[in-house]
Amino acid sequence: ITLVEMVKQGASKRRSVPLATPPFLLNDKTSKNHDFASSFQRVIELLQGRKNIVVLLGAGISVSCGIPDFRSSSGLYATLDTEELNLSCPEDLFDKEFFLQDPSPFYKFARTLYFPLGGDKRVEPSDSHKLLAILEQNKMLLRVYSQNIDGLETVAGVSSKKIVYAHGNLLQASCLKCKRKVSSETILPDIVQGTVPRCQAEIKKANRRNSNTSVDSGCTTRSTRSSSQGPSQRTRKRQRLSCEDQCRGILKPTVTFFGETLSDTVNRTLEADRKKVDALVVIGTSLSVAPISKVIDFFPRDIPRILINRTVVHPPNSIPKGLECAYGDCDGPGFRDKYFFDAYLLGFCDDITRALARRLFKSTSKRSQTDSELQTENKLQAGRLLSAVLESDSDDDTSSEWSNESVPADRVLLFPGALATSLEGTAEIEETEYEEIAYCDSCSELITGDIRKCKNCFDFDLCKTCFPRVSKKHFDGKHTFKLCKRCRWR
Repeated sequence: ITLVEMVKQGASKRRSVPLATPPFLLNDKTSKNHDFASSFQRVIELLQGRKNIVVLLGAGISVSCGIPDFRSSSGLYATLDTEELNLSCPEDLFDKEFFLQDPSPFYKFARTLYFPLGGDKRVEPSDSHKLLAILEQNKMLLRVYSQNIDGLETVAGVSSKKIVYAHGNLLQASCLKCKRKVSSETILPDIVQGTVPRCQAEIKKANRRNSNTSVDSGCTTRSTRSSSQGPSQRTRKRQRLSCEDQCRGILKPTVTFFGETLSDTVNRTLEADRKKVDALVVIGTSLSVAPISKVIDFFPRDIPRILINRTVVHPPNSIPKGLECAYGDCDGPGFRDKYFFDAYLLGFCDDITRALARRLFKSTSKRSQTDSELQTENKLQAGRLLSAVLESDSDDDTSSEWSNESVPADRVLLFPGALATSLEGTAEIEETEYEEIAYCDSCSELITGDIRKCKNCFDFDLCKTCFPRVSKKHFDGKHTFKLCKRCRWR
């Protein structure tokens, strides 16, 4: 039985339950029954009854599919042969200006992006991706915001209206000349060959007379057919297209490269979702890259926040002390003391999401458990609370490895695969000071002084010069702004 089939059996039996309220405790201080199982059940209760869950995704959700991340010691950047591709640094591969000058290095490497498993085998979505589709099927999903470009959320069955790709995806490609979009299937032959794909759209006659075929158009004239050949006149016309008949613009995957502005879709959708979201789940990301890094502070504070990751995450763009009203809901309850998530589920993403699915959509049938379900149960039984690990009298090094975590230990659930933050990593987190870097959304210049932040919009900042003029026109002056002193915080 698959994860999807198991969920279908239990979904119809779900009963409405009252929503959990802040401070979202995972244990009852008066009860002695405080263990991993009861705490995990509390996590389930945080999600039960929710109808507008927002999920933030990072590279960690796709690792089990065979897709490497970008910046780890074994990631894409670390293993990239820059000399072979004639790159000054790995980041050149996704640099817009470099791509415009010479797209060939990107397409020589592109096969690794489209076929990371080697050969011509396409990557399949994981159970974590499939859980997203299951949440939508059960009317619990408001939106998925993905920082990944692999498009596996779509392949798993999540509808396009429920997904926002913050950095684009590899599912389509667009022509840099005529802006036409095509599916990834269109450019796959070039991806396999390592050649630069060209747009084959027919150009209009008015433009055809005035167009000159460039030297690097990569076009070869095709022989024409007689009118008696082929099934139709339209088909023959397409087959006769020569260089002068085709656009021949470079096709670029719909991925946001360095030097490109992010789509306004991210901001607009976040602003709309802010009014509806009733729970936030973060999977496989350190929340260190904008704009997703700012979402946790933009959403209301009185909703459950759940982290699914191998390590504890400390969002660097958390709210500086004294500036709470500039971020998110000023009237929200400040019940979280020195922690960002109400539950830290640490371990391999697929193990955790399978356990969540099994508990959220528990089947009431009396059938025997499958091997997959038994494995999930065994991993649940092997789980431990961090508080229990720290209180253990065991002589192993496990307790010391986790002793430097700064989040409440009774909110951390350890599954197989959980990793403790190293002593060096912890010191770095505690000593590093973060400074917000903001660009004016009017003049696009770096804001060197105080930042004027719109409290109603996601990531809309103005400099001192533009503020008097733009703030009056911004939503007809109905939005309010907060003056934020430029500062550093830990």
